[in-house]
Amino acid sequence: MGVDTSRPRAIVVGAGVFGVTSALALCARRFDVTLVEAAVGPRPEAASTDISKIVRMDYGADGFYVELMERALPLWREWNARWSHPLFHEDGFLLLSRDRLRSGTFEGDSLALLSSRGHALQRIDAGTLQARWPAWAPSVYVDGYFNPEAGWVESGALVMQLLAQARREGLAIREGDRFAKLVEAGARVTGIVTAAGVTLSADVVVVAAGAWTTSLLPHLAHALWPVAQPVFHLVPRTPEPWRAPRFTVWAADIARTGWYGFPANAAGLVKIANHGPGRRVAPDEPRTTTLAEADALRSFLHESLPALAEVPVHASKTCLYSDSFDGDFWIGRDPDRPGLAVAAGDSGHGFKFAPVLGEIVADAVEGNTTAATRRFGWRTPVARKTEDARFGLS
Repeated sequence: MGVDTSRPRAIVVGAGVFGVTSALALCARRFDVTLVEAAVGPRPEAASTDISKIVRMDYGADGFYVELMERALPLWREWNARWSHPLFHEDGFLLLSRDRLRSGTFEGDSLALLSSRGHALQRIDAGTLQARWPAWAPSVYVDGYFNPEAGWVESGALVMQLLAQARREGLAIREGDRFAKLVEAGARVTGIVTAAGVTLSADVVVVAAGAWTTSLLPHLAHALWPVAQPVFHLVPRTPEPWRAPRFTVWAADIARTGWYGFPANAAGLVKIANHGPGRRVAPDEPRTTTLAEADALRSFLHESLPALAEVPVHASKTCLYSDSFDGDFWIGRDPDRPGLAVAAGDSGHGFKFAPVLGEIVADAVEGNTTAATRRFGWRTPVARKTEDARFGLS
């Protein structure tokens, strides 16, 4: 079957959550789409490829992301209803603080904004925490809230589900085909060359390469960079006490400690990770955690979740964010290279927006002006103003 020359051609580089949702959205808008992925199957090192990601709408005082998540959350439920095996588990999100919640903090501002928008949050004190979630050490966390409109998604399985959908819808998927360089005619980008020397032509190239974005597009190194964050999987001997509703998705004084985690999954794995400054790395470095990161995990567990303090680590790795300078996504057309668009800058909080990500990218490719394309589009890097956006808790 030949290429339909009446349809604009798009190449999407990268088949993580940014890439596959972009490819599906562009296909729905009548683009002829080729999805190019360096790995065969989900890339093990990719941020999207893990057992879980948080789905929640808590964003401090940032109403933009709250509104975006209010759009995405019903679509997560629609995806669940459509699939034979639901991948989104709406078990709620427990946000804890060592101090009383107050204005000007991530937790306090999240409570105020979500409550003002009609979300029924459940305030938590130390006594309530012990009664409902007894794994937590007494008296460490004195305030917080539980948001029932939240949960977690089986992230690696979701990417596989979306790739299967892309195949059913007739997208061309080139797995094991590495990007080598852009094809340019003057300033205009007209396609890519693969590492095997194959030239693929297109009207638009969308680079959605996550932590590899600046390796492929070095001119963005001033605005985006890969950052490694530690992730640990533990296997308690008896997983039942660590499953929802007795143990749910949580963030423990996240602005100060960085620690967050998940209930045990079907295999009995409890994932705990840290969302902190991280370590700037090259994307192909080994994904190993450090002894200092492992020690920090043990200290946190002894203080906060003592029943996990001596549970052995089943596996550990680093998750690589594609950090943007301001914590916002980087989605837009390159003003200096017509025919090139970028969908990157997840900054550790992109996965939860999977149901709406592709539409944002497609709007950017088509030049449609929306609140999202204005916020995420090409911009001049300045000093980071806030950490609220980057509190992605992936």
